[in-house]
Amino acid sequence: MGKKKTRKALKRLAKDLEEAREENRELIEGLAERISEALERQAEANRALVDTLEARLDASEGSRQTPEPGGEAVSLQEEDKPESTGEEEAEPAGQDDEETPGAEVTEAAERKASELGVDLGDVKGTGSGGRVLVKDVEEAAG
Repeated sequence: MGKKKTRKALKRLAKDLEEAREENRELIEGLAERISEALERQAEANRALVDTLEARLDASEGSRQTPEPGGEAVSLQEEDKPESTGEEEAEPAGQDDEETPGAEVTEAAERKASELGVDLGDVKGTGSGGRVLVKDVEEAAG
């Protein structure tokens, strides 16, 4: 009679063990899903932060002091650029289809490309979404 009780107890334990395993699988799946969703939200926030930081970096690069070949520092701020004669319309950064078909280019990168004589169509952007940054133009210039 002891063997019957032992077998019955073992069957009950095996059943309980399988139920516990199933509960654990469900808990793990739910946890994995929640972690995945949290990671996706964090990645989206990180992409937005990268875009903001790249824009700030390009803005700061566009306004820093750069020495002229003669030695005096010349400001590259927007206010110091020659005024337009009104004969041509200014295009937003990255919208010049002749030089950058489909590529987004920061204004600072456009100024640097003009300064270094770099064709923006030949520059591969490393910024968020393939955006062309000042460092990309400088690397392309050699």
